[in-house]
Amino acid sequence: MPDASHVGRRFLASSQSVDAERVARFAAAVGGGGGAHEPGSVPPTFAAVYCLMPTLAQLFADPALGIELAGLIHAEQSFEWPEPVRVGDVIDSSAEIASVERRRGLVFVTVSLEAVTREGRTVCRGRSLLLLRGGEG
Repeated sequence: MPDASHVGRRFLASSQSVDAERVARFAAAVGGGGGAHEPGSVPPTFAAVYCLMPTLAQLFADPALGIELAGLIHAEQSFEWPEPVRVGDVIDSSAEIASVERRRGLVFVTVSLEAVTREGRTVCRGRSLLLLRGGEG
């Protein structure tokens, strides 16, 4: 179970490639195939593919944290996009445990996210709040 000693722990997902076909498949899946996706553009929610999932998957698999997915609640998620993501970008994403608090039998884990292109453009920042059952106090 995460505790305050895990604050600052980082998870890196390097070389996330923004491929046109992958973007189009994602856009069709989330857009319902209604043609809302403009060819060549990248939907903001594609951040789940290049930023959120590759880093949080590592966090969930880290044996030192001992997170059991059966007791996990993804309580909040926020993103901001300082620069647009473009097809062809290669992105390095990171997640860092920003805080761990125990309240009312739950562990509140706040995770800061960031995604930067190889050229140094920050294309996404975010924050996830994860609630885990089993906290003391």
